[in-house]
Amino acid sequence: MPEKVGIASFHRRHLHPRSPVETVIFTVQSPSITPSEAKKKKGDDDRPRGFDRGLDPERIIGATDSSGELMFLIKWKGSDEADLVPARDANVKCPQTVIKFYEERLTWHTSSQDDDNDD
Repeated sequence: MPEKVGIASFHRRHLHPRSPVETVIFTVQSPSITPSEAKKKKGDDDRPRGFDRGLDPERIIGATDSSGELMFLIKWKGSDEADLVPARDANVKCPQTVIKFYEERLTWHTSSQDDDNDD
């Protein structure tokens, strides 16, 4: 199940000034509790998450594979909440958003050796 993460909270905990070409990578740690214990602690756990919310993605804020699966933190249009969703779902449901995320972080590196071989 995707994990709910507040955007302001995410920014405070995980982001700081970066160069424009630096990739944002983050991890979200969840306490090891059973789903039934989680529902007892939080009354809103039965609310839809991720794409089940029926909202359109605005942008991908970051990515992590800390759970062993690539996950995207997606900011939704018309909402201040973001959700972690499996990348495999995002690849199918919002491919242009995924492509934009990768394109914004794409950098080309050339070594001086490559430049010397061009002659």
